[in-house]
Amino acid sequence: MTAIEPFLNRLIDYAGLFPPAGLDMLTSTRNYASYRSGKYAWALGRLIVPVARLTEFSAALMEVGSDEQLTPWLLGALSTGNAQQDARLISGLDKRVAVVDVLESKAANLAEVHKLLSATPPKTTLYVEFPLKNCRQMIPALKEGNARAKIRTGGVTADAIPSVEQVAEFLAACAEAKVPFKATAGLHHPLRSVQQLTYEPGSASALMNGFINVFVAAIIAYYGATEEKVLAVLNEHDPTAFRWSRHALAWRDQELSAEQIREARENVAIGFGSCSFTEPIADLLDLGWLS
Repeated sequence: MTAIEPFLNRLIDYAGLFPPAGLDMLTSTRNYASYRSGKYAWALGRLIVPVARLTEFSAALMEVGSDEQLTPWLLGALSTGNAQQDARLISGLDKRVAVVDVLESKAANLAEVHKLLSATPPKTTLYVEFPLKNCRQMIPALKEGNARAKIRTGGVTADAIPSVEQVAEFLAACAEAKVPFKATAGLHHPLRSVQQLTYEPGSASALMNGFINVFVAAIIAYYGATEEKVLAVLNEHDPTAFRWSRHALAWRDQELSAEQIREARENVAIGFGSCSFTEPIADLLDLGWLS
């Protein structure tokens, strides 16, 4: 294995319930169970489930069954927007088999951020998604509240994809403040490229962000790279520009050791949600970066 192992370690949260996959709960739960025991389980993060559907998830998990030799499932739960309702539904989970340790929510302004911070249950990590134009105001507030940031990197329409300049500013702000972040949507493929927006035949295509681009850019930002270099990584289309060895990743003239990658992943560049776990893995296999 190469330095891609610490890079990918628990990187991909599985969000099969969400577009463009839009799977039913039972199928999504079965898939996650399969990935947990599969060859690339080490790259798998949490299962993403709306808090409002936790009762449905519990029923699906009972039908699928759980391997008692494995640890309880870790869930990232999307808030209902009502703290009391969130707490009630989360408390109904059997913690022997599944635990919500991450809560994801949205805030339009600082007042809403502070409201979320005051209502977050203990021992729960809060991720907050907000308008990217406000990242320089929002991220310091998250730092003060020991919360994390969330960026939407794509969607099922072209206008849902943020510009590389917006992504670069977000990554720089997180790196400067040492605020951990996760990404969501639009990162099925490793490199920035034109891809179909959905799985429907004849779906429109758009230039989409790549998860290798985003997380390499985040890691070099963490170590003080200029915004110009961060933008260059985000815009990289050429797979030969990335070279994985046992102890390091090199992007053009920039080298990151496996230990640097591990540190940045643990402290800032946490992971991303994808409605497919198999598609990112398959693309990496096609590139020869995984075996």
